[in-house]
Amino acid sequence: MFFLVTQSSKVRVHPRQLSKPRAAAVADELNRKYANRILHNVGLCIRVFDILDVGDGLVHACLDGSYMTDVKFRMIVFRPFVGEILTGKVASSSVEGLRVSLDFFDDIIIPQPAMKPGCYFDKSTGAWVWPYTDDDTGDVTPLEIAKGEAIRFRVEGETFVDVPPPSLAAAAATAAAAGQPAAGAGAASAAAAAAAQPQPPPPQPLAPGDDVDVAPYSIT
Repeated sequence: MFFLVTQSSKVRVHPRQLSKPRAAAVADELNRKYANRILHNVGLCIRVFDILDVGDGLVHACLDGSYMTDVKFRMIVFRPFVGEILTGKVASSSVEGLRVSLDFFDDIIIPQPAMKPGCYFDKSTGAWVWPYTDDDTGDVTPLEIAKGEAIRFRVEGETFVDVPPPSLAAAAATAAAAGQPAAGAGAASAAAAAAAQPQPPPPQPLAPGDDVDVAPYSIT
């Protein structure tokens, strides 16, 4: 579920951070830049695990005293693997399926075809119902999957959507409203529609002895 991923980035450290140790100041800026954000084909960034290397700082005369430096670091990333069993809470229900929350990650969808056989949506209660059959007696008990109820589910796939920059998206929307093609609109539409099952090299898993607290983070 949680992995360590090695990344490189250029960081700007503000003068107000100069009173801190250099590694702590760089880590704070990296967390501000990456925490609670999704990297395409990587996963949801939780926090910086450690700093591997910090380059020489370069102060630009036109800036406010900040310095720029190249950093190599390891980031804790949330990315469940296909086939993993997770426990979450039902966030909402509709005829299309369930949306499940892990408290810090809410973009988990269980579509109607992936529900247990026999499940049906009760429009009067707005919840899915699983008719459970007792193996010994054969009695059928309707079990309502209510909002906020904890459920276990298996990951069947993952999808990363490449969202175009706001400027391209706005230009495409304006052109569509006017009935005219916009420059870059085709590329923006293709990027917005691109959804894949990425298979990058597996990230480095956390070692059993690593002590990491990920509770304070959530998606915004």
